[in-house]
Amino acid sequence: MLDTLQITELSNGIKVVSLEKPHAESVQVAIHARVGSRNETEAQNGASHFIEHMLFKGTAKRSAKAISQAIEGQGGSINAFTDKDNTCYYAKLPYDRALAALEVLGDLYYNSTFDEKELNRERQVIAEEIFMYDDQPDSVAMDRLGSQLWSGHPLGRPILGTLENVLNIPRETLLDYRASQYAPSRTVFSFAGRISHEKCVRAVEKLAGHHSNPTTLRDPEPFSRACPQDPLTLTRRAIQQTQLAFGWRAPGLLEASRLPALSFLSCALGETMMSRLFQNIRERKGLCYSVTSGTTLCQDCGALLITAGCDAAKAANCTKSILAEIRKIIEKPLPTAELRRTRDYLCGRFRLRMDGAPIGWAAGRVLFGLPPDPEAILEGFRNVTAADIQTLAAEILTPERLSLAVVTPEKDRRTPTTWSKLMDY
Repeated sequence: MLDTLQITELSNGIKVVSLEKPHAESVQVAIHARVGSRNETEAQNGASHFIEHMLFKGTAKRSAKAISQAIEGQGGSINAFTDKDNTCYYAKLPYDRALAALEVLGDLYYNSTFDEKELNRERQVIAEEIFMYDDQPDSVAMDRLGSQLWSGHPLGRPILGTLENVLNIPRETLLDYRASQYAPSRTVFSFAGRISHEKCVRAVEKLAGHHSNPTTLRDPEPFSRACPQDPLTLTRRAIQQTQLAFGWRAPGLLEASRLPALSFLSCALGETMMSRLFQNIRERKGLCYSVTSGTTLCQDCGALLITAGCDAAKAANCTKSILAEIRKIIEKPLPTAELRRTRDYLCGRFRLRMDGAPIGWAAGRVLFGLPPDPEAILEGFRNVTAADIQTLAAEILTPERLSLAVVTPEKDRRTPTTWSKLMDY
């Protein structure tokens, strides 16, 4: 499926991944770093995301405006994101500007100056970003849920960091963090479009081949199943709806053999309009407008998540109805027809992703030392049985492993004890 995907590792550990599309008019260029919020200490919380912002604020060669003009002035786009265990800087341009895009991304990645005035201005920008998400009840619920699922672990800290950290973290701390964490051995350059792999490798070698891994490089704190998990948080806000976020710990990326069954579980529960939660909670009972499921995957752990928003008066019924669907999927294997529909959907969705944006998936796999083999993923979906799904459901979707975050209107006076009783299924 990805017969033109090529991977080269430079002598310092940087990997170059390319996917040649001879007839494409565009090229996507990205720099992926295996660094995210889980790499931070508590005092550094928010550093990864702060650095992502600062890399766009200017280099010795380019101002912040010049960085955007260099890409957008050619009709392209440039952006970045920070996650719990990786950060990505990416651009898309007409194919004949591929090396120009690489030069701009490389400049900001390696040469950002972290100007003190820009840094202090960006503190306020990130503070506004924190306020923005804090005004969104569904974001608050997911933030609370993360802290419950990985209580006391770096994975449970907010990616944006705390407001106090953002407003006070010293410039030197950000520079030291970048120097100690942004290592060649944690970096992947990816290209997709009308490009030559050999040309990409030569360009990356020239740009970054001389960088060495820092002696201070440390691995993030590993996840342990002994890590505590908090069952419930209850937050009252001046809002209209109750937001519910359910989470169960699940296998991570390195437990590859179990991930296909996890995908089936999430898909059957709530990823589509034909799913159980959509059909039963929304369509048949009319308890909410939005109800959905999904997974989050880190290297050594993951989670299955369900979110819903409903009228406060319906929240108890909605909670019980969602957990009743969990009980059903534990007690009874998926019927043959549902198993087939779910398999067809997962295979089809994955094939469409490979047709539309495969390089991000492939580079992400390479970043974590996993083989970028789409056929193996499809074969995993084809081999999943109803018994595999039921076994995994019985293992991970138990009441003892459930965390529930509730964000509800101020007028809703139900106590944590009341919500805890609703969690017993």
